[in-house]
Amino acid sequence: MKRMISRMSRAIPATIVIALVAILVTAQTPQPPRPSKGLVIKGKTPVSNDVLKVKLPKAYETKLSNGLQVIVLEQHKLPTFAMQMVVLSGGLADPQDHHGAAQFTSSLLRDGTKTRNSKQIAEQVDSLGATLGANSSLSSPTSNVVASGLTENLDQIMELFADVILNPSFPADELNKLRTRSLAQLRLQRAQPTFLANEMFAKVMYGSHPASRVSLTADEIQHLTPDVLQKFHDTNFKPNNAIFAIVGDVKPAEIVAKLEKTFGAWKSGDVPPANMPEVSETGPAKIYLINRASSVQTNLVLGNLTIKRADADYYALTVMNQVVGGGASARLFLNLREDKGYTYGAYSGLSANNYRGTFRANTEVRTEVTKGSMDELMYELKRIRDEKVAQDEFDRAKRTIVGSFALQLENPQTLLGNIITQKLYGLPSDYWDTFPQRIAAITQDDVQRVARKYLDLGHLQVVAVGDASKITDVLKQFGTVEIYDTEGKPVKSASGGK
Repeated sequence: MKRMISRMSRAIPATIVIALVAILVTAQTPQPPRPSKGLVIKGKTPVSNDVLKVKLPKAYETKLSNGLQVIVLEQHKLPTFAMQMVVLSGGLADPQDHHGAAQFTSSLLRDGTKTRNSKQIAEQVDSLGATLGANSSLSSPTSNVVASGLTENLDQIMELFADVILNPSFPADELNKLRTRSLAQLRLQRAQPTFLANEMFAKVMYGSHPASRVSLTADEIQHLTPDVLQKFHDTNFKPNNAIFAIVGDVKPAEIVAKLEKTFGAWKSGDVPPANMPEVSETGPAKIYLINRASSVQTNLVLGNLTIKRADADYYALTVMNQVVGGGASARLFLNLREDKGYTYGAYSGLSANNYRGTFRANTEVRTEVTKGSMDELMYELKRIRDEKVAQDEFDRAKRTIVGSFALQLENPQTLLGNIITQKLYGLPSDYWDTFPQRIAAITQDDVQRVARKYLDLGHLQVVAVGDASKITDVLKQFGTVEIYDTEGKPVKSASGGK
């Protein structure tokens, strides 16, 4: 107990700093909203530049003789730890004839090893009060195995962790169960308008690129066998193709010794590079309408291709996204929900990877206000291009980004995740140390410049999911419309334009 109290006392200064940032982020003098396009929030307290200076804890880094990269971040506030093995091959490394190999390999890792079945693994994890899981996805660059628990149980958890990574058996009965669940999920997904919109948007943005894959087909699921999964594992799960990272009440020297014991015999080897073609341009603006008969709402997604994660424009795009639709104080929400009452929420998002990401705006609205919603979405995308952001709105957006970043620093796993992100995308070693200052340095001219560059309305792609009999004519006012069924198959085309 004394040890824990001592640790907590050492953490007080950092907590106070974060609390002060939180106060600065939330402090405001409320004013009545202005009833016009996009409500304006004023009276925000300015943030001091001194608060933006962050000195993050430095992780210990080394590499084992077999090539395994090791990252250890000490956090002694609580007697706990969280660790992960990041294998640098995910769905983007799937064989061309076996999409889903990475996803299914990860899903089955803890369902059986050479010495344990799924029940035994689950019981041991529960008895230790630990967590153990694995994941990957069709468009992920990595496969991740994660575990956490009390530091006093680290040895037992590490042994389980290593067993599922090194010795998976991919039992046929467990694979059959996973297939059954996945096929049932496919049927459920096709009934969800959000899934249909996201699936079509990915296809429109990425075409034949691996990033276009959102979900497996029934045939692809059936073609995944234990041999396919074992081959993917044997090919990609190599120490020289992985990063081990741990954060918590641990010492670097002790962790390295444990890793040498549990992973030292893991043999390195050649790993084929993932097939990562360049992302092609999307072509002229178009509207893709998925006909969901009798739907009482329209799901709308509008977007463009943008940049890779390491691009210098990432900071300006982050601020631009915050202004447009980064939260409940951003333009889309204030306009479509607070001012117009068209929806429960309207947002935008920015993605960036080792391939070009996207900017997208999205909302779900009542069918009868589809036209009004499209008018306001287009208005906001044009406004961020044509007008400089007002100073108070601009300051609020940057303050929100920096404040959120500062609050995340209290979460050790977020700190570790940031380090892994820096490694995955080849970002500078001081990237996160300087992140607040770089956001603060963005100007209104920067925001307008990236808006004009990346929100290319002549190539804006729109996906709508709704009742085609009620909204086709509406959407034709905004451009060429192509109609699809809920299986993603084309039905007919209709031209138009505003």
